[in-house]
Amino acid sequence: MNNKTFALLEGASKSGLCHIIGALAISATPVFSEEKQKSLPDTTIIANRTPLPLSQVGSSVSILDVEELEKQGIVKLDDALKFVPGVTSDSVGGQRGSTSDLYIRGLRTTHTHIVVDGMRISDTNSGLVLSKQFLGSSNLSGLSRVEILRGPQGALYGGDSIGGVLGLYSKKGEGAHSGGLHIEAGSFNSLNSTLHAQGSEGDLSYSFVLGDEQTNNDLPHNTFEMYSYALRLDYRISNHFNLGLTLRGADSTYQGPQVSSFFSGPDETDFNYTLGTIFAQYQANDIWSSKLTLGIYDQESEFISRAPTPGFPGFSLPTSPPTISYANNESLKKYGIYWDNTVRWNAQHTTITGLVYEKSDYLFTDSFASKDDRERKQHGFYANHIWNIIDQWNVSGGIRLEDYSDNGSNGFNDDVFTWRFASAYTLKETGTTIRGSLGHGFRIPSSNELNGNPAFSIAPNSDLDPVESLGWDLGTEQVFCDGQYKLAVTYFSNRLENAIISTGSQYTNIPGTSETSGVEVSAEANLLDDRLNIALTYTWLDRSLVDIPDNTAGLRIYGEITKRLHAGLTASYLDQRSYGGNSLPSYYIVNLYGDYKINDNVSLDLRVENLLDKNYEYYNGFGSAYPGRGIGIFGGVTIEW
Repeated sequence: MNNKTFALLEGASKSGLCHIIGALAISATPVFSEEKQKSLPDTTIIANRTPLPLSQVGSSVSILDVEELEKQGIVKLDDALKFVPGVTSDSVGGQRGSTSDLYIRGLRTTHTHIVVDGMRISDTNSGLVLSKQFLGSSNLSGLSRVEILRGPQGALYGGDSIGGVLGLYSKKGEGAHSGGLHIEAGSFNSLNSTLHAQGSEGDLSYSFVLGDEQTNNDLPHNTFEMYSYALRLDYRISNHFNLGLTLRGADSTYQGPQVSSFFSGPDETDFNYTLGTIFAQYQANDIWSSKLTLGIYDQESEFISRAPTPGFPGFSLPTSPPTISYANNESLKKYGIYWDNTVRWNAQHTTITGLVYEKSDYLFTDSFASKDDRERKQHGFYANHIWNIIDQWNVSGGIRLEDYSDNGSNGFNDDVFTWRFASAYTLKETGTTIRGSLGHGFRIPSSNELNGNPAFSIAPNSDLDPVESLGWDLGTEQVFCDGQYKLAVTYFSNRLENAIISTGSQYTNIPGTSETSGVEVSAEANLLDDRLNIALTYTWLDRSLVDIPDNTAGLRIYGEITKRLHAGLTASYLDQRSYGGNSLPSYYIVNLYGDYKINDNVSLDLRVENLLDKNYEYYNGFGSAYPGRGIGIFGGVTIEW
């Protein structure tokens, strides 16, 4: 048998296998229309701070297309993140509108670097809760994509990036003027409305969204109300020069229910943020392009609690039941300047360099006379080089140097140097990509950790050292049947020096090394000419820094039943966990979604959350228990023009 004959037989064998898999899928699914679903993006921005095909990226990265998520009934940021391998997105503070946590590869929320439209909004100069409030109340309105870069990324993004980086990108307007109004109502006295418009006129393009959300949740004194907005403007001055502006923000109120007898509700949190950026992009020639971003971020949180308090020996309160008021105010104002440059020397070599300057002002006060007023400045330089050795083999590496200067009690003043290396190799004959990365990360101690809280007998500790990490991962992605099916498996490990924990009376560094490790898996199938999409993610943690689930999984199924009728199902599973409190049993949640297009301008949708009405808890410890919501049914109408 000659090589040509063998190749023909091998091709026939592969084709036959693809047909068998496809036939099995067809036999188990209804007949769909011929309208095709839009494929997921195959280019990432976050992995090297410049657009690159996923096949040329050595780091582990996931891209979520917001338009596709919304088609599947996923409209909240923390829900979207449940379907990313290596990520656990869960609330530990209650139902819709409370704080939410993002654990990447077994690490805490404070180990995640959050970037919105090019500006970092996570900041350890602030308290531990502000990022969690942003995650818990954010929706996907006005965004085009969400990218999650996993593993230590200090060389590219600086502090807080030990677990990885979360990037949010505003939607750019294009084409003819269009808009729409969506109104949804349902369980828990919920009422949501969204108004959006986008388009372009000459050299100017625009996109904006206004949103209003109200829900009572399903516990007494547990309402959540939020008004949100997002705007993006782009103006093309010439073929080489573009200016742009983004503006997003939200104003929300969350009522926390009484869930224990000691400092745990009823309470109320007023939270608002505003983020504005102005950017200029200049393409000097085929080799050099540059982008300058100026950003301002303002975030405020006001908390007040009047919680029942048990009597103490020899001490009683004059109210019945005894109560004590507690309030705190937190504010973070941040300014950033980011100058990024990309030099494409030739087809083999690309260099990305940049300068960064950030200044943040943080203020914390409470009713027990605690106060923390501090200013932090940091400036740095980074350089990252990409080398396409051959078409199938790509390597990249970079360094970063940052200087931190704190003005306030127990501040941090020092230089930090970080580095990274990544590589990807693709065997085009088999559709196999092998990728791996090795990198250094760090996190500066937060204001809470350095200064403690005398009101709760948590002593300050000015001797805290930064957390540093050395992490690596190695994985493979296999494509079958010309991209119709994909399977990716990655092993990761992260070793932390000076990890910070609370002893109950003070925050302190853990002596020696702490380690997180595990496996993340993702699989995707596009069936029936891409009219049916099935995506599955799974994470197994061998070691973690906090007691989060050892096993998590997410499933998304979405299909076009007819030209007018679409339907989808999502399911998420969390293993047993404690989050530092009592052990919680595992649970899974199933959601359904469907929409029917009456005509070109009007469509109806139906969404069912927690279809099986599962009983579960977000958190249980220290006398507090936060249950999840029961089954919820929501119906809406969309009018487009």
